Amino acid sequence: MKAQLFNLAWKLVPKIPIKLTLAVSDRAADIVTLLGVSSTKQLKANLERLTGRQVTSRELRASVRSYFRAFSQQFSLPGWSSEYLTSSVTYPQAQSIAELLKDGPVVLALTHSGNWDLAGAWFCQSYGKIVTTAEKLEPQELFDKFVAFRSSIGMDILGVAKGEHVFEQLVQKVKGQPVLVPLLADRDISGAGIEVQLGTAKALVAAGPAALAIRLGRPLIAGHLTYKKEHGSWHMYARFTDPLPVPTPKPDETQVEALTKAWVKAIEPVMVEGFLDWHMMQKLYIKDLDPERLERSRARHMLRSETGEGTTK
Repeated sequence: MKAQLFNLAWKLVPKIPIKLTLAVSDRAADIVTLLGVSSTKQLKANLERLTGRQVTSRELRASVRSYFRAFSQQFSLPGWSSEYLTSSVTYPQAQSIAELLKDGPVVLALTHSGNWDLAGAWFCQSYGKIVTTAEKLEPQELFDKFVAFRSSIGMDILGVAKGEHVFEQLVQKVKGQPVLVPLLADRDISGAGIEVQLGTAKALVAAGPAALAIRLGRPLIAGHLTYKKEHGSWHMYARFTDPLPVPTPKPDETQVEALTKAWVKAIEPVMVEGFLDWHMMQKLYIKDLDPERLERSRARHMLRSETGEGTTK
């Protein structure tokens, strides 16, 4: 049923004026915020740990609206003209990325922010191909719909289930290719997460972007997407760091850990400034995670590493 509803939305929403679609999504977001569902409570807790202060009800509503806006844009995107798409995103460093791509892949460590489908479609339209991963959704039919949609806007998707590893497959797919590899990395789903300081508390983020950049010997850039209303319309800004050098690891850490901590530290000020557009409704802070479940996940990862399964070395 859920997959059918999403498919229906992709067919109908592009035919509706975008301003009406966004107005409806705002009302839906307001209702969800008022209901105080668990996902919005988790969002509020995450935002407060990131910023180190209490998030007001008005700010929480704005953040939920941002999340719903991303979905409404996603459903309406197939109906956008090339000109409207071009005018909806600003990415000042895009040409620099395009130059880097001439020598091979570029890896992006992305936060769950703004609308990465919109940013991806914008980049594919003007600059080149994207290869990325996506967490597998249930039911399979729903995930297939998302993959089909992202393929239609120029993205090549590798599906990843919780605890599953596609690292080697991704390496072989992008090695030597002029492709952008954006990876959502501010939450770990693999059991191989790196513990970092994010805002005021410790969190687990994905090791994948740093591991991939090191393995390929290619640049790693971190990014956070934000919205700004201009002339009555929402505009999205892609805010990215410069390419990050691999730091010298401390005696008790690996290169992957050092580079992961570096990209988090580099993008953290941008995340704090643009916190309303951080759509993190899942648990990522250590304090929120079940310690026994976390320990089991880490044990499974260590076993896979020892047997050579899913290794990133």
